[in-house]
Amino acid sequence: MIARNWVLAGAALALAACDGGGGNESYAPAAPRGGVAMDKMESAEMRLPNAPTEEPAPEAGAEAGVMLAYSYSMGVMAPKGAVASLKEAHEKACMEAGPKLCQVLGSSVNAWGEDQVSAYLNLRAAPDWLADFRESIVVDAQEAGGRITSNNVNTEDLTAYIVDLDARLEAKLALRERIRNLLETRDGTLSDILAAERALADVQGEIDSMTAQRAAARARVDMSALNISYESDPETSTGVFKPLAEAFKGFFRTSVASLASAVNFVARAWPFFLIALGVLFILRAWWRGRKAKA
Repeated sequence: MIARNWVLAGAALALAACDGGGGNESYAPAAPRGGVAMDKMESAEMRLPNAPTEEPAPEAGAEAGVMLAYSYSMGVMAPKGAVASLKEAHEKACMEAGPKLCQVLGSSVNAWGEDQVSAYLNLRAAPDWLADFRESIVVDAQEAGGRITSNNVNTEDLTAYIVDLDARLEAKLALRERIRNLLETRDGTLSDILAAERALADVQGEIDSMTAQRAAARARVDMSALNISYESDPETSTGVFKPLAEAFKGFFRTSVASLASAVNFVARAWPFFLIALGVLFILRAWWRGRKAKA
């Protein structure tokens, strides 16, 4: 007969597999010791070393209110020479504001041919700062001789997701505390203790994952995203004499293409020309022979 049956370790393992479960239940006392002696393990030996003890407290859904994540996209068309400078000026303004107000996530400048230039800037910023920054983009584009081609706003409601995540995290925190109390106040076999410690490690991993997900969701609420695409204006990027230059280029290109077509025609037709020449020679000889006989 086992001296002490540690039934509660199995219950902790079952609770660790589910997201629900509050912290109001109480554990029943352990069964009394029997007649067979067993080695005791002190409670200090059962504790997990260096286990995290504090996580950000989940906020209640009623206190959190409606949590919306905003994302903006803007399109700017400007002269060819102003595209890169506009992107660099806006990127510099974001970096000078500091990471608490604005963060640059990505940027690039690309050029195709002589007249096509494009760029993009991806950032996220505090809503109040971003409102003024978006207005400055419109002003900068107009001063550079360009214009705004698109200005879109998208909204995603993250209230239900964050509130549900908070409730699940609260349940996991309560479960972790019950497993810790069980390890500190109950004796059992070595296998039961190891099973409870594995359950505690699994619960701690889920708590860490939920905490990171909640932090990412709240970051989307606290800071809005903005994607800016820049494009060169073909009307202002074309030079005055460019149509004439293109016409001369087209003239020489067409002439060379016609000459190439003629060469190809001769290359394909000369075998048939030789055959036709041979047929004519035979017909001429036959005609002369017939004429001589007559």
